[in-house]
Amino acid sequence: MTDASENFDVILTKYKTAGEVSAKAMRTVIDAATEGKTVLELMQIGDEAVEQGTASVFKDKKMSKGLAFPTTVSINQVVCNYAPLPSDEASKNALKSGDVVKFQLGAQIDGYATVMGETIVVGASAQNPVKGRAADAIKAAHTAADVAIRLMRPGMLNHDIAKQIEQSIKDFDVRGVDGMQTNQFSQNEISGKKKIAFGGDGSYRPDACKLEENEVYGVDIVVSTSPEGKSKTDDNFTSIFRKTNATYLLKMATSRKVFSEIQKKAGAFPFNLRALEDEKRARMGVQECANHGLLTPFQVLVDSSSSAITAQVFFTVAVNAKGAIRLTPAPSWYNAEKVQSEKQVTNDEIKSLLATSVRQTKKKSKKTTTDGANQNEN
Repeated sequence: MTDASENFDVILTKYKTAGEVSAKAMRTVIDAATEGKTVLELMQIGDEAVEQGTASVFKDKKMSKGLAFPTTVSINQVVCNYAPLPSDEASKNALKSGDVVKFQLGAQIDGYATVMGETIVVGASAQNPVKGRAADAIKAAHTAADVAIRLMRPGMLNHDIAKQIEQSIKDFDVRGVDGMQTNQFSQNEISGKKKIAFGGDGSYRPDACKLEENEVYGVDIVVSTSPEGKSKTDDNFTSIFRKTNATYLLKMATSRKVFSEIQKKAGAFPFNLRALEDEKRARMGVQECANHGLLTPFQVLVDSSSSAITAQVFFTVAVNAKGAIRLTPAPSWYNAEKVQSEKQVTNDEIKSLLATSVRQTKKKSKKTTTDGANQNEN
């Protein structure tokens, strides 16, 4: 559903403010992601940064603010949603030099959410650059993201966008990971009806749809060095859930208490069980809630190949006739000095697209009012 255009400037301000909070939190996590830092420490740093950031803006006490997506720390072949609980030994796992780490988090203000994700390599720098297959995957993800943002325009068909994203990563010898998709965002919603999916064997494709002006999307680009791009679930570490609109009379008192806490603390957005008062009780309570459709789990996905390297770029944009409006700032860690892949795009159509500006504006000539020039606003 498209937000009313007359209110969209106000809405856009909330989205952009949430995006700035998300970006600042992401930089804080990335700065802390040094060798020896544990997964739990990094999740806590990210969540606290988002909570503090949203608390400092829009002083209206009645306005909903906070996490739109809890911090996840997915390493190497782990694709997404990895956020083990403090009682899980895995939460104490420490980062090692050379680990390819995907961070994802999000902030919301008045229900308008921005989510972002970046990939880093622990210990990498211009003096110690990433090379080989890790560099191929990371560069491919960023190339695909650069293509995707240029295609987020009114009238574009989701299937056509997916085809061009797939084309953009071919030269890097990587595949899009199956099961990953871009979702339409709106107030209190990060999984709207319109979706874009690429990767895998192509067996899953969402219904065809066209993008419309003022729609907002969370664009999720995930690639893998495995030949098939197949993923599998690891339910042992599922800790993120989201409340649905379903109704059911819960039988267990524990479940009712947990669900009541979820309604108060998380509202419409995904949450980590770690945020609830009693982890043991939360583990028990969410089972009945999930079994009867009151909650939906965000399952941990792992590449089917244990030797695979996966890389992600996630950004939030608004569709606009002049080109996508970036609601989350551009990734801050990645650059060509730090990530040195020998592969590059050879497809002429993709190269031409990448050479264009994300945002187009018409500048009046001094001599006439009809001449125009494109300028890059991003």
